[in-house]
Amino acid sequence: MFENLFSRFREKRYTEAEVASILSGQPIISSRISRAQALNIPAVGTAINFIAGTVASLPVRLYKHEADRVEEVSDDYRLKLLNDDTGDLMDAEQFRKALVTDMLLEGAGYAYIDKSGNRITGLYYVEGQYVNLVDGADKIKKSVDVYLNGKKVRDFDVLRITKDTIDGIHGIGVLDSHSLLFSTMYNALKYENTAVASGTKRGFLKSARRLEKQMLDDLKAAWRKLTSTDSENNDVLVLNEGISFEPTQSTATETQLNDLKKTNNELVYNLFGINSALFNASPTNMDGIYLNSIKTAVLPVVEALNTALNKFLLLEKEKGAYFFALDTSEILKGNVKDRYAAYDTGIKSGWLQVDEVRKIEKMAPIGFDFMKLSLADVFYNPKTKEIFVPNTNGTGNIAKAGKEGNE
Repeated sequence: MFENLFSRFREKRYTEAEVASILSGQPIISSRISRAQALNIPAVGTAINFIAGTVASLPVRLYKHEADRVEEVSDDYRLKLLNDDTGDLMDAEQFRKALVTDMLLEGAGYAYIDKSGNRITGLYYVEGQYVNLVDGADKIKKSVDVYLNGKKVRDFDVLRITKDTIDGIHGIGVLDSHSLLFSTMYNALKYENTAVASGTKRGFLKSARRLEKQMLDDLKAAWRKLTSTDSENNDVLVLNEGISFEPTQSTATETQLNDLKKTNNELVYNLFGINSALFNASPTNMDGIYLNSIKTAVLPVVEALNTALNKFLLLEKEKGAYFFALDTSEILKGNVKDRYAAYDTGIKSGWLQVDEVRKIEKMAPIGFDFMKLSLADVFYNPKTKEIFVPNTNGTGNIAKAGKEGNE
């Protein structure tokens, strides 16, 4: 009995209210659609692909704090797991995309960290239906028992990334937080599909005389077969004398379907933090819209993944000194004109070197290690009241000059 019950839980993730209904023998009443159904909605699939695909394409870097500067570490073995071969059948890009997709839709993404001692040997993505979390009794100092595919594992061996969590364990995905919107869009999609697939105009049959039960049943069966979505059905309905077909006028739902679809699409994009104009913007303002969507839709997910990587993949002695971070420089570059203007300002201001700019643009260094300084500038030290003019190699003191001028 219990095995059958738990198998049902594994096949579909239920909300707490639905689980309570099952255990009490009550029917489930829910507007929540499945993951597959949600991804069939074009706007949802597009938004998920934009966010998860962008995050998956970003390389993971490892950095170390050294005194007052930060240096990149390029020879750590974990970088291969995160950027290339995870040790699983999935590569690193597929691994990150699956985690982010689960987090956005279901509220949490999970991966098992395989270890040999303190050394990580593999990262294995785990579908949420095979993850069972049992909360500890203490709601202040929280704890959790984790079961993967029915086997208990250590909490810190399961990397998790959560959305809208209040306990760091469970998350709330858009399938639950906006179930009514998604259900409405999916039902509208089904309605449209049925209307197109049947190929028949909506209406009713009108008879000039009362039909016998057998004749009425035969007519209903023939009409049902004619309007079926079965592609192999080529039957033709012949109406007897006295029976006519009268089409109905377009219903309010049919008339407003396209307007509702456009409005709901925009709601979905806004829900994910994406500017809805991104997918139909003109080339003149595409860069600004793209960068805006990156900042509001992608960067929060990037930060959530960075936090998870640092929490679960760093040793305790490394935390504080080392940190993982996805490299977002490519997606934040903007257009060429704006980037080059910023580089020019940085070089002229003296806080960027030519080779630093070339490194950002993935160009070979030219060995120019000097910083450009303007000889026309005058430097003032507010503590000593001294000024220095590089062009003349001269110095002076404003306080002394003021006293001499008053004498």
